[in-house]
Amino acid sequence: MVKKIFSSGYIFLLPAFLFFLVFIVYPIVFVVAGSFFKWSTLSEITFVGLGNFIELMRDRVFGITMKNTVLWFLITIFVQMAIGFFLAYVIEEKLTMGKTFFRTLFIIPVVTSVVVIAITWSNMYSPYNGLISNFLHKLGFKGVFNFLGDVHNVIFSLIAVNIFEWTGWSMVLYIAGISEIPIEMKEAARIDGVSGFSLIRYIYLPVLSHVHKSLIMLGVIGSLQTFALIYTMTSGGPNSASEMPGTYIFRTGFALQRMGYASAISTVILLFTLAVTAFQMIVLHSGNLSIKGDSAV
Repeated sequence: MVKKIFSSGYIFLLPAFLFFLVFIVYPIVFVVAGSFFKWSTLSEITFVGLGNFIELMRDRVFGITMKNTVLWFLITIFVQMAIGFFLAYVIEEKLTMGKTFFRTLFIIPVVTSVVVIAITWSNMYSPYNGLISNFLHKLGFKGVFNFLGDVHNVIFSLIAVNIFEWTGWSMVLYIAGISEIPIEMKEAARIDGVSGFSLIRYIYLPVLSHVHKSLIMLGVIGSLQTFALIYTMTSGGPNSASEMPGTYIFRTGFALQRMGYASAISTVILLFTLAVTAFQMIVLHSGNLSIKGDSAV
């Protein structure tokens, strides 16, 4: 048994396994265990059992955070997919020249620092001298447009920035998918009289199903990891109206020094993530699991 463990194959796997234990398993166990205690970096640890989770059930800000997370899922993922597919289809199938230029143009926000994008859009959203406010005034709209100061609209203003930043990534994946569609398939469809939107509906969209699934999966992961954009533009305000899991955990743990409560928030977000992942596997048949025990889709 010992000889088998220390065989060459297992030795090569050992660094990755140790990395997994130290940087993934240990932090998860530490955070989950810490959620049952009241503690900070400056105080002693006090066991409170389920106290943090009971408080979390009544936490108004946590409710706002989860609502914003769901809105972020539903809007950013599908809008980015729709615009990304449209751009990819037009660039790859309709343009005869300038393809490289437009690919580069729309990918620039993806490779640009998120802090640069956040600062730029914060200035554009300025209620008095911002580019967007001035443009709306020239169109005849009156009043003050406080995009980042309105508790009802701030999350949608941030979602718009996120869509601007990441739509180019959706476009790139769709371009890669479109390039893999056999020309013979498209020509056969046209011979059968399929054209226009019908060609998109019956050829492009079904064949690109693997791209759809990948973008949904990456979109969910990206939404849960959103931090820098929110923190730079609003820090979760005003009145916690733009809090997302990352910003709320950071503010609770490091600004308010409530590490135990922040650990409880992290644990609930972990469970929420696992539930969303399971939902994706069941509904989208993603991953290597199969509902009926057949080979993976």
